[in-house]
Amino acid sequence: MACLGVVWLHCSGDAFTFRLDKYWLMSLTIQVAAHWAVPIFFMLTGANLMNYRTRCSTKEYFKRRFVRIVIPFLFWSTFYFVWKCWFGEAKYTGIRDFVGLYLNNGSVYIFWFFYPLFAIYLSMPVLSVLAEEQHKKQLYYMAGLGVFVNAFMPMLPGLLGIPYYDDLKPPIIGGYVMYVLLGWILKTETFSKRVRYIVYVAGIFGAVSMFVGTILLSLRDGILNELFWNYLLYPTLFMACALFLFFRYCNWKVFSNEKVRKILSKLSSASFGVYLIHIKIIDVLVQNNIVNGDSRWWMMFGAIGIYFVCVAIVFTGKKIPGIKYIFP
Repeated sequence: MACLGVVWLHCSGDAFTFRLDKYWLMSLTIQVAAHWAVPIFFMLTGANLMNYRTRCSTKEYFKRRFVRIVIPFLFWSTFYFVWKCWFGEAKYTGIRDFVGLYLNNGSVYIFWFFYPLFAIYLSMPVLSVLAEEQHKKQLYYMAGLGVFVNAFMPMLPGLLGIPYYDDLKPPIIGGYVMYVLLGWILKTETFSKRVRYIVYVAGIFGAVSMFVGTILLSLRDGILNELFWNYLLYPTLFMACALFLFFRYCNWKVFSNEKVRKILSKLSSASFGVYLIHIKIIDVLVQNNIVNGDSRWWMMFGAIGIYFVCVAIVFTGKKIPGIKYIFP
């Protein structure tokens, strides 16, 4: 679902050009509805890797991360750069700039996700200590601190005009570490129905805040104001926590069917590959006027077609010796 949400976000780019018409409002609605998808992947990283020490050594952990993430990143960054050079969208200017391509996300804009992910992977040998029972207080302290300094404090300048030094944020909880810790907490702790409903209401409040706040601030400024779009701020945080908890506790009968579970597991295994290639398929279709990127039908349903085309490509690639390493 998170993977489909990411594709959906990239099929509704109309929201980035502010104009208060039905197309923009529809695109904004989609952006809000799927905005939780990106933080969910950081939460899943925490849910799956915070206890890696129970399964493998730190050496083996880094080896697996390198094969699964770094190799595909290097390959596809190079692929997108070569593609741009071939069609005159970029130019090779020397080895120094070529190396900078990998260090500064110079290949394709959606690969920004890799950089905080690499930082989290490098931090995991230390963060994983917090998964141990004797460090639960420190885990909750860091998660709570992260929510306060990342999800609420940045709202002060944009909404109230209250400035503050960014250095006030503790470096140990910077960036997306907050989501990593929350992913582990939401996976391992037991939550009563009352607490879950409070989180769900908070998620709805976050969605409404993002939708209404974007409209009001954009009307005030005359251009798109993306303050509420920040993945670290409370609107997206509340939505991500609500969806994570909802899917953890949902007890739909269809999931008890073994065939359904196998299909979902198979689709999930293709998620990273879909992320790597979907943006190029979207660009080719839109830039060559094969689809109308401003169409409401495209914004609503285009992501489903793109998703399954990418899944088919990934499954085919996984069966080819050597190619499977770029579609982990």
